[in-house]
Amino acid sequence: MAITGTGVGVGEAFSDSGSVTPEMVELMFAQWEREQASDDWEAARDAAQWRAIDEALAQEQVSGWAAEELAGGLAAAGRGLDRAGVDADELVRVFDASMSEGLEAVGRLEAQLAGVRFSLAFEAASRGLHTAVGLSLVDWLRVRCPMLSKQEACQVQDVVRAAGHHWGGPLAEAVRTGTGAVHRVAKVARTMRRLASSLDVDQQQDYAKIATGAATNPGISDQDLDVVCQKLLIDLLDEKPRDEAKATAQELRRVTSRPLGRGMTRFTVDAPAGDAGLIDGVLCGPLAAPTPAQDGTPDPRMPGQRKYDAFWLTFNRGTSNPGAPPSSARASVIVTVKADPATGRPEGAAVSSTGAVMDAAQAGRLACVGDVTPIVLGEHGQPLALGRTVRLATPGQFKALMVRDGQCTYPGCSVPGTWCDSHHLIWWCRGGGTDLELLVLLCPRHHTLVHDQDLMATITGSVVTWHV
Repeated sequence: MAITGTGVGVGEAFSDSGSVTPEMVELMFAQWEREQASDDWEAARDAAQWRAIDEALAQEQVSGWAAEELAGGLAAAGRGLDRAGVDADELVRVFDASMSEGLEAVGRLEAQLAGVRFSLAFEAASRGLHTAVGLSLVDWLRVRCPMLSKQEACQVQDVVRAAGHHWGGPLAEAVRTGTGAVHRVAKVARTMRRLASSLDVDQQQDYAKIATGAATNPGISDQDLDVVCQKLLIDLLDEKPRDEAKATAQELRRVTSRPLGRGMTRFTVDAPAGDAGLIDGVLCGPLAAPTPAQDGTPDPRMPGQRKYDAFWLTFNRGTSNPGAPPSSARASVIVTVKADPATGRPEGAAVSSTGAVMDAAQAGRLACVGDVTPIVLGEHGQPLALGRTVRLATPGQFKALMVRDGQCTYPGCSVPGTWCDSHHLIWWCRGGGTDLELLVLLCPRHHTLVHDQDLMATITGSVVTWHV
């Protein structure tokens, strides 16, 4: 039998030689092995090239296919929702069972859509699409999804940031799969970001696992989830040695706020133990003690109200003028309010730079104690004229008021002058100047009362008489 390779057949070489020796057999087989190896290398090279081409084509197809699937799937979902969007008259004919099933289906769809939105946001953030146009991720999301509230966009951002940490993988997966609501997972993400710097790698993963399990458990309410997150903070501090716990507490300090409606806002303070003692000293000290009226009538304020007044008295002293340079306040508040171009008096609602809404009288009171620049707005809200920045009472003027008034000038009030504001008898927003003969001392409580009731006083020598 002839054995052939790419060149001359081995069998033909044998027949041409006339006689075959063992050396010739070894030589022929060595040549055949070289030829086979050469053929295998070329075949392997060709196969590798074809595989590279196939992979490139497949990648291009997958990329195009994924984009088409994304667009097509969302378009199909939109068409389905259009079909489900029956009007009120048609809904009347829907049976109760179908109504319940419909609401449950909506819940599942919302979870799915939230997962898709998060996935897109995470990928966009990893590619830097928002930074490419000079926007934060929150602003970029709200441009792309105009109906997305700022709070919702911040929640998506919280989960996106968490996904960049080794402990955040389960959180991101919970949102992607729809097993965890974005606002619940975001709460866990914020908690873990506060805890992370005080935990080692294993602890971070353990804490994240506990909190993620709570966030994805439909049997745990939002309020209970808050308790879980708070308990993680407490457990962390309890497990730390004393000195280390103090440092951890400093890292966990924060103040949060949320509107309650009807002109009220709730502030929550997480304070380290040392600072908490100082705060308690203010809230439970002499400033919060009951203050009977001059005729002996008991203080009508509830304990919580007295604590707030004590807090506000202390806080207001930091934003007011005692000891501050004459050209600036210790804290500046920007308030926008429409004003009468003729008189400069504020009219209508005022809005602070943080979005707080107040009436014109409250804005006028801020002008007495804060650094306020009035801007007269035209019919369409355009700035027409820029007023002068308020000059608070100078340290010298305030000392003169301390000598003249000594304490709050409102009848029956004995709050020391060091805790008082310098009030403009002719309100600054009404054109009053910061002159000693037009300034009097008022504690924050009566300062508010004077503005609310638009009270006036006269100064005779060193006596201030309020017309109440």
